[in-house]
Amino acid sequence: MNQNKENIMGFFDFLFGKAKNKAEEMAPPPPPPPPADEVEEEEEEVEEDASDNEPSEQDWSNVQAMADAAHAEMRAKQAATLAANPALVAPVDGVTVENWAQAAAMMASTPDPGQQMQKLAALGMDRARYEKANNEFQARMQGDQTAVIATIFGNAFAAAQNVNMDGPEPISFEKYGELAGAQAAWGEMGMDVNRKLQEVFGITAVDVSNYGSYWSNRFMKDVQLAMKHGDLLNQYKAKFMAGGTPDDDIDI
Repeated sequence: MNQNKENIMGFFDFLFGKAKNKAEEMAPPPPPPPPADEVEEEEEEVEEDASDNEPSEQDWSNVQAMADAAHAEMRAKQAATLAANPALVAPVDGVTVENWAQAAAMMASTPDPGQQMQKLAALGMDRARYEKANNEFQARMQGDQTAVIATIFGNAFAAAQNVNMDGPEPISFEKYGELAGAQAAWGEMGMDVNRKLQEVFGITAVDVSNYGSYWSNRFMKDVQLAMKHGDLLNQYKAKFMAGGTPDDDIDI
């Protein structure tokens, strides 16, 4: 009887006590942690690997040089196109591309039809001549593969809107990124972008065009800035897609 009791107690000791402790004592110890200096070296290697992936100043210089070369090539192609086909920008009933751009800028910023007629007269044309020039130049643009007309029009339009390409910022870089992101979000959601610009920011599409003329010129000269703008645009696009509101601390 006593022997059975001892056997039973020994069994319980094995499950819950002494024998279990002995088994744990017999288990091999866990491997020691790596020395601190090895951990630091591994972390430094990870940081170095991450820094290796970041573009260097030389990388940015190379990218900018490529962009400048591409712009120069485009300008050369435009010059060649214009030399081969001067009729591409020939006036339409006396209205040049620059005149057309000036009138278009005026029309965009003057909603009242009566005032439009007066301002068109000051530019030496009436609505019929403007519409004729507008239709003809837009038709020519369809076959203008080097964007000769679009470039001349864009520069003249910006000048008519008093946009100084080399002057002070008409709007901050951050705010322009927010506007671009908001427009991208609203367009993707099928909203009336022009109406939303007025409701949310209190501006018109003409204002945005003015800002775009300035910043597009800056981006052409600085590829790194253009890439930062792309990141900012995506950030604000996601914000407005999620129902976000404008940043109050960024003024227009």
